[in-house]
Amino acid sequence: MVIPLIMATSPVRADSLIADTLGVDTLREVTVRAGKHIPLPGMVINPRMKEEVIPPPSLGTILEKLSPGINDKITHPFAIKERRKERRRKRSLKALENFDRVKTFNELLHEAYRQQMHEDSIQRAISDQSGDNN
Repeated sequence: MVIPLIMATSPVRADSLIADTLGVDTLREVTVRAGKHIPLPGMVINPRMKEEVIPPPSLGTILEKLSPGINDKITHPFAIKERRKERRRKRSLKALENFDRVKTFNELLHEAYRQQMHEDSIQRAISDQSGDNN
């Protein structure tokens, strides 16, 4: 096979190659049987599904997993107005949610007042402690 080609080009290299190789086949024989599977860690084997043939996933299911909604866009290309309306509605709902999260002036004023009262009470407590120590 490869050895005669190497022998023809360089006999010294062919001798070292023959010395390095084994004369016996060291590969194990493997028998593959239908219906057998190797259980993976964490895999739950359902006894009813053992004999059941599971069909391969269809193109539609693969597309839905990779990009939800793409199958609808491919099969209904003229539904552009509906999709645009859905996008605008989603964007406006998100803007309304963000608007509801913004604090009003009265809430900010009340929060600043409480924080100032808290800082003043800490200052009074520190000054009372320093007054007690003297």
